[in-house]
Amino acid sequence: MAVTEGLGNEHLHEARPPAAARVASVSKAARVLRTFEPERRLLSTREIAERTGISRSTCHAICSTLVAEGLLELVPGGGFRLGAALAEMGGQVIERTGLVEAAGPSMDKLSRATGGEVHLGQLVSGYIVYLTRVEHERHLSMRNRMGLRVPADVTGCGKAALSALPRDQARELVRARAGGSSVDLDALEGELEEVRARGYVISESFQAAFTSVAAPLRGPGGAVVGGLSSAHPRGYLRGPRLTRVATEVQAAAGVTSERLQTLHWRG
Repeated sequence: MAVTEGLGNEHLHEARPPAAARVASVSKAARVLRTFEPERRLLSTREIAERTGISRSTCHAICSTLVAEGLLELVPGGGFRLGAALAEMGGQVIERTGLVEAAGPSMDKLSRATGGEVHLGQLVSGYIVYLTRVEHERHLSMRNRMGLRVPADVTGCGKAALSALPRDQARELVRARAGGSSVDLDALEGELEEVRARGYVISESFQAAFTSVAAPLRGPGGAVVGGLSSAHPRGYLRGPRLTRVATEVQAAAGVTSERLQTLHWRG
């Protein structure tokens, strides 16, 4: 079964040019941009150099160039953060893929049916990128804003997507994403097996005060493209209520997946 490798990546694992055809400076600039994370939005030249393995002098030159192009911003007092030009680029890609368009009607209906905050996430390598959300009138204080990138193995949408992949592929995505950090792959595999058996995820590992119920999303040919979830205050989903919410989430994910077929997924 296929998996979409990134937000508009056009299956780079199949089309990536040979090493001899790549431009080293562009590759280094991409490494610098990827260094920024939701929990580390402001980085100094020294921190970027440590994280990328690129010399500090080269990092400074790259960052200065990216600032001039609007891809990074220099923060008064020191440090860099991602630039506004990236938001415009990302918005174009999100619109092109059609995932938000396909999920919109189902998300509105799901929020009304479950009383929860509904999240749409796309699988990007070993991460989930949140594309949009539908807030309920209860206004839950959640972090799942548009553009947030989170390791797939700690979120409901991410676990749902991973559970729909072949076991070896899911394991390799998480291993590659984690790099040298500690992830209990065997424990994760056990959790994903339970998800495969029941068809949906029950997750409390991303934000401790909330429980999310999620199901995977598939594009043409069964390609796993992400997940759809409904989140609620922890302790709210019990017994028949959990069963009802899970049924609604699975139905919404199914309808969204069908719409992706009609809209011709362009990831």
